[in-house]
Amino acid sequence: MEFVWAGNREEQYSRRIFKLSLNKECQKLVICAVDFYRVYLNGEFNCFGPERTGEGYSRKREISVVGVKEIEIEVAGYNHLCYACDKQLPFFGVEVYDDKGLVYGTLDFKCYLRTDRLTDVTRFSGQRTGIEYFDLTCVKDIPLEVYSVEEPIILDGVGDTAGYEKVEFSLISQGEFNGFSEISPAFCELNPMNLASEKGFLVERDFLNKVKFGYKEINYSLENERTGFIKFDIKANEQVEIFAVMEEYLIDGKWHFRRSGCNEIVIIKAPKGESQVQTFEPYAFKHLKIIYKGEVEITPTLITYENDLADFIWVDGENDIAKIYRAGQNTFKQNAVDLFTDCPGRERAGWLCDSYFTAKAEQAFMGNNLMERAFLENIILSKTPEIDSRMLPKSFPSENRQDQYIPNWAMWFVIELKDYYNRTGDRSLVELAKDRVYGLLDFFLEYENEYNLLEDLQGWVFVEWSVCNSTDYVKGVNYPSNMLYFAMLSSVASLYDDKKLEKKAKIIKENIIKQSFNGEFFIENAVREDGKLKPIKDHLSETCQYYALFFNIRPSAEFEEKMITKFGPKRKDGVYPNVAKSNIFIGNYLRFFYLLEKKEYDRVLEEMTSYFKEMVDKTGTLWEHDSPKASCNHGFASVIGPIILECVAGFKGIKDGKPIFTHLEKAKSFGLKIKVRQ
Repeated sequence: MEFVWAGNREEQYSRRIFKLSLNKECQKLVICAVDFYRVYLNGEFNCFGPERTGEGYSRKREISVVGVKEIEIEVAGYNHLCYACDKQLPFFGVEVYDDKGLVYGTLDFKCYLRTDRLTDVTRFSGQRTGIEYFDLTCVKDIPLEVYSVEEPIILDGVGDTAGYEKVEFSLISQGEFNGFSEISPAFCELNPMNLASEKGFLVERDFLNKVKFGYKEINYSLENERTGFIKFDIKANEQVEIFAVMEEYLIDGKWHFRRSGCNEIVIIKAPKGESQVQTFEPYAFKHLKIIYKGEVEITPTLITYENDLADFIWVDGENDIAKIYRAGQNTFKQNAVDLFTDCPGRERAGWLCDSYFTAKAEQAFMGNNLMERAFLENIILSKTPEIDSRMLPKSFPSENRQDQYIPNWAMWFVIELKDYYNRTGDRSLVELAKDRVYGLLDFFLEYENEYNLLEDLQGWVFVEWSVCNSTDYVKGVNYPSNMLYFAMLSSVASLYDDKKLEKKAKIIKENIIKQSFNGEFFIENAVREDGKLKPIKDHLSETCQYYALFFNIRPSAEFEEKMITKFGPKRKDGVYPNVAKSNIFIGNYLRFFYLLEKKEYDRVLEEMTSYFKEMVDKTGTLWEHDSPKASCNHGFASVIGPIILECVAGFKGIKDGKPIFTHLEKAKSFGLKIKVRQ
């Protein structure tokens, strides 16, 4: 396959259009391109890609072109640090086949520069690139000469999982626009580098200040939060500027612009007459507000970008359990299209630790772990010169600025690798990862103290979204991090039959109990005073206890019984007020998995029902936090699916392509009917 580009390859927000007219019948198109591309066949949108990889790699996509006469492929090269893709130089490669072999190659496509996008714009979020501003008043295709570029290493892919369903919006209201109920600052705008120039589009000046007077609004909504591309059909009596604002969640029914710190807006300058445009990037939202001035008809449609194959195990029922399962399924579908993402809106980034939980969901919703394999392969092959070569990136493909790695997430990678091997028996990936795994061990060795415990870890030491993440709790010897370290060493010992590490892990476990367990609870951390470690006795969190339970660091039956019966998401404020409460990520999920091990199925169902009911009612998806202050659609939370299946039917995984249930018939007693895709 020949690979090319045209124009300045280092240009930011570059977009190239590649066109081909077919003069004979062909069967398939094979494409490799980055950063992102979308394919139109006979003028109709066909698909979005690619399956993301890091710099120097590509996963090819095969597309049927039976009956196709015209192919148009739009490729975006961002050359911008973001979390949605690796910063790399763009490329385009394609082949078209008939039933006898290759008919057309990359050089048969004509390349154009299309002039309908403003690129001098403020960022959508701190994690994604610029907002989309379409200027449909000056659409031209300017021919460009292509030149050859280096060939990437081509990897196997999972294939396109998206269904690209067309979803209509429900009209809620329309009238005069009287402003937003509340406006927050955009996190991305705290950094001046994320803003447009004075000649570009600035959200404050060119949107918020502009629409204060004389504008109208139309409000639409979807039944639940969805992810996809918005298609706008426009009929205007004059040239108009349209602002389409998105939101996942309305607080008390009121619109809080930038609730999650993002500029969730698309802008369209449309000419007089009829025009049509579809966003290049996918967005996640439930509510859509269109703000405009003048006489214009605007009809939006959502083209979904969700995993259409994530129905391997389906749960029928109308009770809360069934609704929560389907909310987990909806969350998975939107966060597992080409790789596991943390959220499909704000970031679209593939994070470690999150992936440990999303991978468990993949087994239930997909019946395999093919996407997890590709995700882990990306991490293993990652090139992130911004961090120590022995350390893994916190998320990938994505930017990794300076010391922004999470040592805890590298440990979760090893634990997930063992989990993956136990699920699949795939030894090849374990061997591919070996050098990276032992590189991590070498890295962490530099932080071990005289007790083999990690002390004064650098980077972003992340335990969970609660008091556990405060500087005072993570400094010195952080015991949840060391519980994770114990589990990591145990996993390496098991994966590579390393007896020396097995002994070391045992010593670490013993020292954690000696130093951290005060007879009632595990304390969070210890710091040096006069050269000796001193435990900070009043640093207590529920999550620290769940780390211990999840990783089988259990000093007594009494401790376990107390944690089972006295704690959890339903704990009232007056019960053990000195022990800080857990959040959903990841403390309460660690609790659920521990309770599953103890066969406390009824308790899990009771706790998770009260915990997730509001999320299901409000967005039909599961959130990043236990409140809607951030993402309301977070991939890791989809693991509630297999948790429910284990509670109601004894789900124990997949064998030979079929789910294993120990008591499938019991699901009926919960008012549920479980269906398995044949």
